[in-house]
This record gives sequence, structure tokens and C-alpha cells, in this order.
Amino acid sequence: MRHSQIGVLEPAPPHTPDKPAPSRKGHRDGAAGNGLRGNVEVELILLFSAVAETLSFTKAAQRLEIDQSWLSHKIRQLEAWLGLKLFVRNTRNVELTAVGQALLEPARRLTEVASQARNVASLLRTSMTGALRVGALPFSFPDSQRTTMLDRFISEHPDIEMMVLSGPTPTLLEHLRAGKIDLAFVSAPFDDRDLDKMLLRENHYCLYMPETHSLAALPVIQREALAGVKVIVPSAHFSPMAYEIYYRPVLDAGIVPVSVPEFQGPVNYATEWNLPVVCTEYAADRRAHEGFVKRRLDFVPTCEKYLIRLSAHRTAPQDHLWSIAEREVSFPSDRVAALAAPLRVEH
Repeated sequence: MRHSQIGVLEPAPPHTPDKPAPSRKGHRDGAAGNGLRGNVEVELILLFSAVAETLSFTKAAQRLEIDQSWLSHKIRQLEAWLGLKLFVRNTRNVELTAVGQALLEPARRLTEVASQARNVASLLRTSMTGALRVGALPFSFPDSQRTTMLDRFISEHPDIEMMVLSGPTPTLLEHLRAGKIDLAFVSAPFDDRDLDKMLLRENHYCLYMPETHSLAALPVIQREALAGVKVIVPSAHFSPMAYEIYYRPVLDAGIVPVSVPEFQGPVNYATEWNLPVVCTEYAADRRAHEGFVKRRLDFVPTCEKYLIRLSAHRTAPQDHLWSIAEREVSFPSDRVAALAAPLRVEH
């Protein structure tokens, strides 16, 4: 049995002489004295609408691709439930009774609602196939929070291809606005004027260094303690905006900068060169090495990680990943409200 114009219909039963549905115990067919029992099946109203619009059981059955005798049987069921005649039947034509005329307009509205629901379901089935394109920061593959979200999406929707594009925040924003990706995992700051954004976590900055370094004896690193100290910092060209916010304060404290050509992976150089490196505590914990410690830089702003999407572009796969992220993230409500305010970006 195929989908008809009014929804999915049950298979037609073997052909039997038309007769009303049997009465339930304690109920007489005909609604007059005792009132209507239960709720009428929506399907019966939709079938009535099809016959009423064509005034022909034959044409309605052909349009719905169902057996005519079964259609007649279902209409008699509806009439029995109502206790009223809906059609006047003779050998040449079918006409609506006054009751049938009164029921026709509500039946048309119900048919339209059913059609809209079917169309929405069809769109959802279509949208939940294809691909979901996600942007991610370089070197973030070990990020357990991000991988948990993506793994859960893949597990729940194996028919959707997941494609991950790597790049710095400015590049990911360009791809998002150009329609090349659907969502992106990024670091603040960024221009969020046309975006939905969800705070995933906050990262504090620290010095990650050998435990034998003189600064390792301090519980927290103050600005004045850095003057003249050799410190590994990333290249500024990778993300100039982030560099000015998170690394410029350390440079202004008077360090002797040792630049590396990467932005997301300078922690790797700390163990190779045996020098302190500026990084997030999250990055330090992720790449923890024996004999190295982290000490928070209390004068550097926290780094906020976000999941973003275009406010004007929504798809079902995108919404589902967004929903997964909402379940994974937990912040105090007052903190979420404060962080949901527009990001201040200087141009």
C-alpha cells in the first residue's frame, strides 16, 4: 500500500458485504440518546473529505489508491459512529446530506493540516540525509568535549556524512558566512552580529614550564614576575585579534619572547626547548608531561570557546548538533546570561 494523499492507510481487508462496525458492549449504534463514544478516527474524517470532494466513491478510491468496497465500509463506520447519514446514495450518483454539508468544511481544514504535517515530515526526512559541515580549530582533535558531541551525532545519524574543516577562527568565520560550513567551533573574540553562539567552556591562560624553572615556585604568576624571562609565544599572524587580547599582556609585562610558527600547538615546544610557554590550562592539561607544571597568569583574560552558526541559516542536522551541544554544556544561569551578551570587538 502506498502513501495516499491523506496519509498512510491500512491495507484493505478481504472483501466482505458492507456493514457498519459492530457495536461495543453497552452502546447502541446511533448517537442520539447516549452521546458519541470515544474519539472518531482522524482517518475516517479524511476519507469522508475525499468522497465529499469528488461525490464519487469510485473516484475517491482511485485517487487514494484504495479498494472501493473498503472505502464504503469505512464511511459506514463513520456514519455509525455519528448516528447520522452523511451521503445519499443511489445507482447514479452520490450527494451530501445536510449533515454531510455541515461536516465538509471542518473535514477540509483537517485534510489541510494532515497535508501540511505530511509535507513537514517529508522535508525532515530529506534534511536528515546528506552532510553536515563543521569547522574546527587546528590541533583540536584531542578536544574531548568537541569529539564527544560529534561522535554522538554520528552515532544517532549514521546516514549523515560528517565533514570537518580545520582552520583558525577568522577563516572559519569566512567559511561560515560564505556557506561553506554549517557550524563552527571557535575561540573568542569574533564578530557575532549575524550569529547564534553557545558558550562551551572558559579557558584560563597559564605558563606551562619545567618544574625546575624559578617561576614554578609561585602559585600564581603576577605581571611583575615576568620581566626579562624567556617565554615561548605563538606567531601573531595566525589570529591577530586573539593575539592582542591574550598574548599582548604577557609581552607588555617585559618577557623576552621566543616566537614559534604555530598558534594552537606551542605547548609542544616547551618540552623540546625546556622553556615556559603561554597557553591555556586546557591545552596544558591535554599535553601534560612528566616534570612540567602549569601556573595561572592572573592578569590575562580568560579564553572563551563557542559553537556558532548563522542565525538566518538553519537545517535539521545543524539543529540536532546544536541540541547535543546544549545537553553537553552546563554553566550557572547567571554566568550564561553574562556571556550571552554581544562580544566586544574592536575593528
